[in-house]
Amino acid sequence: MDVLQRYFPGLQWLQGYRGSTLASDLMSGITIAAMLIPQSMGYALVAGLPVEYGLYACIVPPIMYALLGTSNKLSIGPVALDSILILSGLSLVAEPGSDNYLDLAIVLTLMVGLIQLFFGLIKFGFIASFLSYPVILGYTSAAAIVIMMSQFGSLLGVSVDGSNTFIRLFHYAQVVENWHWLTLAMGVAGLFFLTISKRLTPKLPGALVLLILGMVCSGIWGVSGYGVDVIAYIPQGLPLPRVPAVTVDQLISLIPTALTVALMGYVGSMSICKAQEKPSDKMSAKPNQELIAMGVANFVGAFFKAFPVSASFSRSAAFVSAGALTQVSAVVSSIVIVMIMLFLTPVFTDYPLPKTLLAAIIVLSVSGLFKHREMRALYYQNRIEFFVMAATFLLTLLLGVQEGLLAGVTLSVAKLIYNTAKPHMTELGTIQGGRLYRNVNRFDGVETRDDVLIFRFDAPLFFANSDYFVESIYGWMKQREEGALTAVVFDAEAVNSIDSTAIRALQKVVENLSRQQIKFYITNAIGPVRDALSNSPLQEYICAETMFATIHDAINYIDHGVGDKEGVALQTNVHR
Repeated sequence: MDVLQRYFPGLQWLQGYRGSTLASDLMSGITIAAMLIPQSMGYALVAGLPVEYGLYACIVPPIMYALLGTSNKLSIGPVALDSILILSGLSLVAEPGSDNYLDLAIVLTLMVGLIQLFFGLIKFGFIASFLSYPVILGYTSAAAIVIMMSQFGSLLGVSVDGSNTFIRLFHYAQVVENWHWLTLAMGVAGLFFLTISKRLTPKLPGALVLLILGMVCSGIWGVSGYGVDVIAYIPQGLPLPRVPAVTVDQLISLIPTALTVALMGYVGSMSICKAQEKPSDKMSAKPNQELIAMGVANFVGAFFKAFPVSASFSRSAAFVSAGALTQVSAVVSSIVIVMIMLFLTPVFTDYPLPKTLLAAIIVLSVSGLFKHREMRALYYQNRIEFFVMAATFLLTLLLGVQEGLLAGVTLSVAKLIYNTAKPHMTELGTIQGGRLYRNVNRFDGVETRDDVLIFRFDAPLFFANSDYFVESIYGWMKQREEGALTAVVFDAEAVNSIDSTAIRALQKVVENLSRQQIKFYITNAIGPVRDALSNSPLQEYICAETMFATIHDAINYIDHGVGDKEGVALQTNVHR
């Protein structure tokens, strides 16, 4: 059993598995299946695929994740963001709905699975950290609007083209005379029903109830005869594997989309894991294993006509609230959908499903991704990060989901580089009678001395910011009267590393100050910094007369020529 658990971590959840746990998993599995059926069909349409592909994606991938995953908080299946990424990437290569498009979707799933599996095997799980919160916030909010806009055609009963959201909205307004008012009325009624049912009976699977009611009404009244677009056929049975027919050029063109879908699927899943994990959980989600689990889920799922899957925010929350204790719940959902594919799909012939109701379900499902409150909070919290978020949001709407995400990541990296090159650096003065040293720009009544300059550098000191470090020191020195300055104290408490470029810059500062009869002192240096200095051209300089444990010790030495010898020895590891 231990060997099996090593290769299939999901089996660890079965240790001590009881009847009460199974009962809870059964109920939650049926509940999640009720959510998956309408959502997966709708997300397949968003991706430009037949609705049955959404159901196929709910069968094999969740079972693969249940065996290999390390979280009991995730509901794996089709996701809105993945669907819009798939459409935006594949539609550039083939016509949505064509045989070639379907083949490309299967190949894309294989590629996504292989990328995630490869990243997991090389321990690349930390890559999720490179997508900042502002970028994800701006991207998901914009993607929500893009997805909703893509469904307006089904809600209005018209078809329009547009290179971005604004152009598409303009085209919808241009063809107002072609709107199909019965289709629109049914869609609005569906939205109203979903909204009311969510408020009054939140535990009721409103989307599934709407789907069933819509099919019954459609079959009784024959709405397709009045021009309402419907889904009247879903193939019965389980999907049979087939070899996709694609060219090498098409494979190459899919790489950017595959990378984006693989990355965003993993980032979203890990975000859900982090948000829902508790200290009391039996296991904690392991990033690299999660990549492997999702990679295998997508890779194997591709052989059963599944399109790329990942964890859903809304379904995962419902997964937990419905009582799911293990991924057995996901297996139950898969079995329910298998039963539907085997026995219930012929119902669609007599009771076709209006597409406008699926559009209503998708619009309401993704509306929660537009996080206007978090946008507003970010505006007051950090204006620069708000700018990154806003730029990502607007560029996603204007250029597309992949281009917007790339632009957001680029801005985020640019911000990181800027912050690294010009980190926080401040002059310090005394407060409370000289007992504390604080930023002169943040506290009232801070006292400074003309003969001593004290400063703090709040970042690693290395090649990218060494020039800024030197310029700032000289800038503060120029503010002193000529000849008044006799000592400079560098509080290195926040410096966790220093490289060779910065050491040489520091050496030049020390030599320059020495020629001006100004002493340079270092305080609060941590071990790695002391080690780097001790093995550098500054090793002779690092001694009991220049390196101090605290700013107070340095000032005491400057004023009285004495210091805490034991503290200095501990700080410098030099006994002399």
